Amino acid sequence: MSQETGLAVDINDGGIATITISQPERKNALTKPMWGELARIADDLGGDNNLRCIVIRGGSGAGFGAGADIHEFVRERDGFEKARDYGMLHAEALQALRVCQHPVIAAIDGPCIGASFVLAAACDLRIAADNAKFAVPPMKLGATLGYPELQIMLDLLGEAALFEILLEGQVFDAERAREIGFVVRHVAIEAFDAEIASTAARIASGAPITQRLHKKMINRLKEGGAIGAKEFDEGYRAFDSADFKEGYTAFLEKRKAVFEGR
Repeated sequence: MSQETGLAVDINDGGIATITISQPERKNALTKPMWGELARIADDLGGDNNLRCIVIRGGSGAGFGAGADIHEFVRERDGFEKARDYGMLHAEALQALRVCQHPVIAAIDGPCIGASFVLAAACDLRIAADNAKFAVPPMKLGATLGYPELQIMLDLLGEAALFEILLEGQVFDAERAREIGFVVRHVAIEAFDAEIASTAARIASGAPITQRLHKKMINRLKEGGAIGAKEFDEGYRAFDSADFKEGYTAFLEKRKAVFEGR
């Protein structure tokens, strides 16, 4: 773990990488160096074809994260120029997660507030423990989110829920987060680690070319606009792969497929 950024990366034998956020004295609040390091980590992991899935979670029992570290606002965000520079770094990290070829899970327990909420929104799946608490309260600070953050949240939540979250700034629980489509499910805190592990394992067991193409294609559809001929053809490239042949052969032979990402 970098002492400067408070981020750690662990990769297990199943091709699952876990990024752990740990700044317990600030309830895992996110700092400017963390955003820069997160972008670098996402780029590095995205280039590793041996990986199958990435999990982002909070460490040290401090929850997923209390948002941006307000203690650095005077130094890093006081005024337009500083705030814009910070925002561009923030947006770079979020985009790195979105374009990373591997599926990314946000494992949310405890507080998931402000910038931490936006970080989770940039992931592909969000799973929460029942003790999770959510809010995006820049209205209480006189701050705003930038267009990149708002676009991510709008794509995920839609206009009505986004306005509710931003204009009221209220704290809500995991069940409400599921109702508005932010988390796909929530489980008791006692079952949380097992649920995250089993979800990541299910994703990792699938054909990696299939998983990567589906993520890429869904993100492309969210961008809007006409799909070009080359993009259209990409939806069928997996049928040329060794993994596809392995998949249907294993089905016919009534055995578990072993995918190698080829």
